[in-house]
Amino acid sequence: MTPIEFLGLYPFQWLAIITAGTAFFLMIDALVGHYRRAFAYRMQYAPVVTGTALVVAALLAAGFPDLPLLNQLLSWAGWLAAATGLVGFAYHFYYGIVTKPGGLKWILHYLMYGAPIFAPLGLTAAGVLGIITAHGLAGEHAVFGLVMPIALFLFVAIALAGAIAQAGILHYRGAFNNPAMYAPLTVPSLAMIAGVWMALAPSTVARAAFAVLLWMTLLVGFIGFGMHLRGLDREMGGLYLWHVNLLEGPPQGAPGLFIAWAAIGLVGMYLL
Repeated sequence: MTPIEFLGLYPFQWLAIITAGTAFFLMIDALVGHYRRAFAYRMQYAPVVTGTALVVAALLAAGFPDLPLLNQLLSWAGWLAAATGLVGFAYHFYYGIVTKPGGLKWILHYLMYGAPIFAPLGLTAAGVLGIITAHGLAGEHAVFGLVMPIALFLFVAIALAGAIAQAGILHYRGAFNNPAMYAPLTVPSLAMIAGVWMALAPSTVARAAFAVLLWMTLLVGFIGFGMHLRGLDREMGGLYLWHVNLLEGPPQGAPGLFIAWAAIGLVGMYLL
């Protein structure tokens, strides 16, 4: 495995930058969502703190990849973010569904209108990515018992599954009022399948299919970002009152997950 330099940066430096960007958007979405609920639980501050720590650690590791201390710092921040996401998932499930009137009998209702059940797992995924990146920056060729490209392909497939599930729930809540709302359920689903195929039985055909689907998923993410921005503009007052409408409009960072997960797969395919 010979890393390839791209625009002056090596693949794990790019992954560190992607980790920082992903954690930043997840942290902003968590801040907005928890602010809307007036931070009813102190634990709601946790993703803001751990997300910020992961952003800082990832950027430092990207800028100074040869410093072991910074790589270790990224690994610690990754584990902390991953744990925070898992705890957040438990909070969203328990307080967002179980303790509500009707509880699990009304699970579909609370999945749509309660706390977004899979959102905290995005921070867990960003944390795991930080851990993988730290191992790569340290010169290791395997992580969690898997060689780096295979680990990244499986990571992309699992991360896409979570993003697809959350997008499906929220777009179903919106009654798929725009045909573009089906996009996160189509191409990314095929990319997820191709990622598993590429990890378990790599071949020329699997590689070509995965590459095409990753580029298309990247495009879906950018289009989704624009559509969510348009949704913000359609609120009363539009972008002139963005600081108010951000609380009620579609989550602005959510489409960025499709961009990030696709970019990770492309780094694994072309630069490792």
